[in-house]
Amino acid sequence: MSWLKEKWRGFFFSPFHYVCSHKLPLKYSVHHTRSSAVRMLGVIVSLLALTAGVWAYPSGAPATACLDMTPQHGPSEQTSTPSYELVVSNDTYAGGDEIEVTLRRTGNSAQFRGFFIQARTPGSTDAQGQFTTVDSGTTQTVNCGSVANSQNGVTHTGRSDKTTVTVTWTAPANRVGHIQFRATVVETEAVFWVSEVKSAYVQDPTAGPLPTQATSSGQDIGVTSSGCGSTKGCYQAPTNCAPPACDYFSSWQTSGNSVLFEVSGTSNGFVAVGISDDNMMGSDDIYECVYDSDTGSTTVFSTWSPGKTRPERDSTQGGISAISGSYVNGVVSCKFTRAINDAAAGRRKRQSEKVNNGRFYNLRDNYYVLMSKGSTSGNTISYHATNRVVSSSKVDFQSNTQVTGAGSPDIVKAHGSLMMIAWICTASVGVLMARFFKHLWPEDTLCKEKVWFAIHRAMMITTVVLTIIAFILIMTYNNWLWAFHAGAHAIVGIIVVILALINPLMALARPHPDQPKRFIFNWAHWGVGTVARILGVVAIFLGMDLAALDLPPAATFIMVGWVIWHALAEIVLEIHNCSTSSKAGRAEEMEMDNAAGDTKSKPLRGGNYSGGHNIRKGILGLYVFGMLGFLIALLVYVGLN
Repeated sequence: MSWLKEKWRGFFFSPFHYVCSHKLPLKYSVHHTRSSAVRMLGVIVSLLALTAGVWAYPSGAPATACLDMTPQHGPSEQTSTPSYELVVSNDTYAGGDEIEVTLRRTGNSAQFRGFFIQARTPGSTDAQGQFTTVDSGTTQTVNCGSVANSQNGVTHTGRSDKTTVTVTWTAPANRVGHIQFRATVVETEAVFWVSEVKSAYVQDPTAGPLPTQATSSGQDIGVTSSGCGSTKGCYQAPTNCAPPACDYFSSWQTSGNSVLFEVSGTSNGFVAVGISDDNMMGSDDIYECVYDSDTGSTTVFSTWSPGKTRPERDSTQGGISAISGSYVNGVVSCKFTRAINDAAAGRRKRQSEKVNNGRFYNLRDNYYVLMSKGSTSGNTISYHATNRVVSSSKVDFQSNTQVTGAGSPDIVKAHGSLMMIAWICTASVGVLMARFFKHLWPEDTLCKEKVWFAIHRAMMITTVVLTIIAFILIMTYNNWLWAFHAGAHAIVGIIVVILALINPLMALARPHPDQPKRFIFNWAHWGVGTVARILGVVAIFLGMDLAALDLPPAATFIMVGWVIWHALAEIVLEIHNCSTSSKAGRAEEMEMDNAAGDTKSKPLRGGNYSGGHNIRKGILGLYVFGMLGFLIALLVYVGLN
């Protein structure tokens, strides 16, 4: 700063020096002095304004910015997640090692003009090591601290736009602990991030466990599907979804000896990604992204999963670093860097030898990607039941491939198929027979019962049986564990099962048609059946969106088509019913004759039902034909998924 003081002194005192040395007339001298002083004051103000913005552009960060790495210009710093990253060539270091450090933009983010990079140890503001510039035309070193020529910071030299900058960092002769590179990045004078771009930790093998970072739940860390298949590999469920609309999302991007993972999913508790040698849970490296509602923080836990028991958390954090997380609007997201194979991973191997016979998942090999989610109690995860998915094949973490899910387990497909058959086909036909076809075959019997009653009873019994079988299948898949936090589909589904069991039990205990309280049964039977049928359809819609089934959007449109088809059939039959029957006859539609003789021989009451039989038969046949078309299309989607 001595040169600035000299310039200041020269600019400020030069007019007076000129007057004194040349002995000018006082009037001229005062006038000249005042005008010169005004001009000099303007120059000084301009110089101060330039030095305030000096390290955005063009001349780089001064040593006075070493402590807080903050540019002295523009408005306050950005609070959003920066679209830049720091990549290091090594994940461990020894004294005197050289490591390449690259600052670059991610995806299609804006170019940057200014930057300031330092290497720091956790919790310290002291700059470590020494930088060497690779391109002196764009980078220059900065001496931070009291040591002359320390060169422990690096910044830009000009205001040109940049997409990437690479420098060389030399470690101190004596190791100082884990090192993390931090950068302030300036896009424009008004847009900059202060010390928010961070590298993965470069680990000191002689130091303790890596630090973890918990992030407040209110700020989205910016997990995105941008770059999937081009700059990073991704797993998405449903297929090709984009966060925050994904049930499950994970991505990986290899840089040097580490892999940057992003994990996201719709959950109020946790989302986890696992690395497995097979497509089954057990003997897996698991990384839990956990939202703790008690503290409002989200962080990552490195765990080992021996099987069905609770995963064992690793106190050393298993070689992960640069952890950040968020919980926003029901979506849990995390980012972390996982070493491909380093000293911390070696410790993880020794811990896991007891359960996996010495196998360690080196990310240079290929593995299945498993994902799960569920609720938490504090930062402890619950069992995740059906909330789990797996990639269709092993993943090469060195590639940028988009992988798909392995498809639904057969037992889940069977559950969904049986529920569709029950509540789209048999329940619908059974209800239509009781509602509109009691008088279609007045003299005919089937299995010694009136035709409508025999068909109705067969359809509804089939519905109940299929529902119970489907329930047993999915509970078997869940290991007979269930809770209300399992989601809307599970809650609605269990209500449907209960209602499906109540209705036939009520029918067995119904009073004789001549009993005065028979109307109570009629309304209860109709009400329970109607609610069960509506909720059954709702449960199907909810189940179609679950990642465990992962049906394409076309399946939802088919389901909507069936709902419209069924509604049209009921409307047409109701109109036809009103045009051919009397009020008394319509009242009988609510009646549920008993099976002890009345369903066989009881004469029909009220109204003229002799006309329109062929029309009703035609409507029924057309409805069944269309309904089967919708049902078969849905079953094909389930089977092929």
